Amino acid sequence: KQWYQRRVRVNTLTRWAATSILAQKDKLARAKMITDFINIADELFKLNNFSSFIAIINALEGSAISRLHSSWNKVDRKICQKNDDLYEKILPDSNFRTLRKVIAQADPPCIPYVGLFMSDLTFATECNPTVVNGMINFVKCKYINDIINRLRLYQQKPYHFEVVPSIAAPLQQLHALDEETMYEISLQLEPKKPK
Repeated sequence: KQWYQRRVRVNTLTRWAATSILAQKDKLARAKMITDFINIADELFKLNNFSSFIAIINALEGSAISRLHSSWNKVDRKICQKNDDLYEKILPDSNFRTLRKVIAQADPPCIPYVGLFMSDLTFATECNPTVVNGMINFVKCKYINDIINRLRLYQQKPYHFEVVPSIAAPLQQLHALDEETMYEISLQLEPKKPK
């Protein structure tokens, strides 16, 4: 249940970031919001908060936001390059090799991207038999144990941040639109150019 709630929270964070950008009515304001979210993603990465980092990058790379070319054209080139560099860290090539390496090298405290661990656990349980030649498959059991232990490692050292109620409270109830509505708003803000 806790993992499911965490996944829902990450998806909500992605949609909230995109919703926040789309709430800006002119392209300069959207460019400023895009810039702010790129900088937030960069800080999240530096803090080893890979879960929220990926949520923000996914918002920026989602169809409703990435298609806003007029807005993106107002974002400073260095900031756009920073976004590209951050996005390269989450590319799915070779089973998320770059992201896996970054997370493995992170010193706690760390909030890993749980999706990787869930996918590894699914592979371990679904693609490996529990019984081999009438005997318990201890290789499978060890593999599952290793995945869980890697995840637990990141829970050993907590972050020590002072809670700022004026910042924390709004983040507990994020207003986020659904994907279809966001795309419709995106089209209204910057209509497709005729071919």
